[in-house]
Amino acid sequence: MRLILSLPVLVVVLLTVLEGPAPTQAAPDLFSTLDRIPDKLKEFGNTLHDKALEIIERIKHSKFADKTRHWLSETFKKIKEKLETEI
Repeated sequence: MRLILSLPVLVVVLLTVLEGPAPTQAAPDLFSTLDRIPDKLKEFGNTLHDKALEIIERIKHSKFADKTRHWLSETFKKIKEKLETEI
């Protein structure tokens, strides 16, 4: 009984495997893929550039950057005054 049930299943599986991919699932040919590589790289570069600029702007306007900038300017001012008084 098992053999009778498994043979039709085996036939269906073999038919679907031998049929190959459907036309909508067919892989693009090598040349069309190679032709799209420069466009994809340019798109990736533009996206990366935009994200990097956004992150840099966010860092510039953060409270941490303002506090650090203020602290550094105060520290350099103190060092400069100290060196001027010693000379």
